[in-house]
Amino acid sequence: MSVTGSASERTGVPAAARGSADRRAGARTTALGPAVRAELAEAGIWLVLVAFGLAGTAVLAGTDVDLGLTSPPWHDGWQPRLDPVVVVPLAVAAVMIAVTAWWASTIRPGGATQPDSTTQPGGTQPADPVMGTATTPTDTTPTAAPPVTTRAAPAARSVAFRLPWSTLLLLGYVGSLAWSLALALVAPGDLAAGLRAPADLLEAAGAVGDDPRGLLAAYTTTTPHAAAGAVAVLPAHPPGPVLATWLLTRAGLHGAVTIGVLFTALGALTVPVVCVAVRSLCHETAARRLVPVLVLAPWSGWMAASPDAVTATLAALAVAVGVVGCEPARRSVWWALASGLLLGLAALFGYAPVWLGVAVAAAYFVRRRPLLNVITGLGALLPLWLFYAWGFSWPDGLTLASAPRPSAGAALAWLFLDLTVLVLATGPVAVRAARRLRLTPGWPFLVGATATVLFAVPLGLAEGGAERSWLPVFPWLLVAAVAPRPRPARPGDRLQAGSLPVILVSLGAIGTLALRLCLGGPQA
Repeated sequence: MSVTGSASERTGVPAAARGSADRRAGARTTALGPAVRAELAEAGIWLVLVAFGLAGTAVLAGTDVDLGLTSPPWHDGWQPRLDPVVVVPLAVAAVMIAVTAWWASTIRPGGATQPDSTTQPGGTQPADPVMGTATTPTDTTPTAAPPVTTRAAPAARSVAFRLPWSTLLLLGYVGSLAWSLALALVAPGDLAAGLRAPADLLEAAGAVGDDPRGLLAAYTTTTPHAAAGAVAVLPAHPPGPVLATWLLTRAGLHGAVTIGVLFTALGALTVPVVCVAVRSLCHETAARRLVPVLVLAPWSGWMAASPDAVTATLAALAVAVGVVGCEPARRSVWWALASGLLLGLAALFGYAPVWLGVAVAAAYFVRRRPLLNVITGLGALLPLWLFYAWGFSWPDGLTLASAPRPSAGAALAWLFLDLTVLVLATGPVAVRAARRLRLTPGWPFLVGATATVLFAVPLGLAEGGAERSWLPVFPWLLVAAVAPRPRPARPGDRLQAGSLPVILVSLGAIGTLALRLCLGGPQA
């Protein structure tokens, strides 16, 4: 034994016991590492914002300010209850959170060596099992050392976990659909209550008969003016949802539940479409890690049976086609035209989402293709011109959809209520996204979403229904949540992304279930 033995040897502490203590200390350090502490802090900030918003809402409800609602900020009101069906969304959330947590465990922070991996010279890591992309350490020191191979863990070697991009998008769609349908089951009433399409939408579609052009010609004259807190679909929307429902009934799809489930299925497409756009403008690593964040998003409960879910998908398609189409080596003119047509269709389903076109315009400037804005703009105007020729004036419809403000106090109160809904609908992941705004290359998406909100709030387009009318906006607000922190040292890095916020996603899912058990059901 050496004369200068270790402290454990001099004090008589067995090496095995010392190693066990070191492992326990290391486990505690890992459990409360910087990433975990950051997530806990962001979760705390979100809880404080939620408490402040709900407390302020209670204060406003007790004042004499005319909000048009009996139980703000929702037009469905509050109805706390215990529902045994909650086990269904609870099981769906548990499975998805477990998969996300396993996924996060395969991503080594700082580019640490992956299981069954070979460290390449220069510090570049091969693909992790789920991401399918390489990871690069934040701190890279050039070295001439030969590759160092680590011992593989058999479970991590499974090729089944190296998901192709298309497979991950499909799983994201299925997960989003399952989460939306499961949350709809918790609505008050029978099991199908949360899956029924709005009653006034079905009634309006039934009244079209054989004359859809007659509906368009009389839409702005027969539709009543929107009011704050109104439940009706028609005043707050262009005729797109009515015509879509009419076409579905003509195609043989009858019944509120059937149409509501179809709306839900179409709305779930928003998740893969948004991720495709993020993959193009950011990179695939960030897009892959965004999938579970969007799948378990709190706003999914309002996707069920809502025509705004279809609007969200159309708007997301418009942005994704425009962003992907302006990539180098593409015939961007046709892509830009398609993006504009989709944007025009989205404008016929909702008045505010047309401003998501700002995201497309910003992407064109980022990639130095500004002339494509002309093509996209013309494409967006074509559907509006066609409907105008058939009798529907989009500006006149926008005037009907703008809820009148009885006073400045009511306007400020609605601004506060809309922001409260925004905090609840985007969940705690929004706090992380807000803290990383300057780190993401996907800032054009945030500019488009902000423009949409700034357009909707002053005109009163979301009063009493922001949780549904802002469905096209919510996904883009979370893009920055997967931005790497700190910023990669190399400009144009397309490998690094932020860690999966498992704690924030889990808290958001739990908060969503609690909120659904307190909300009232859709009104007939």
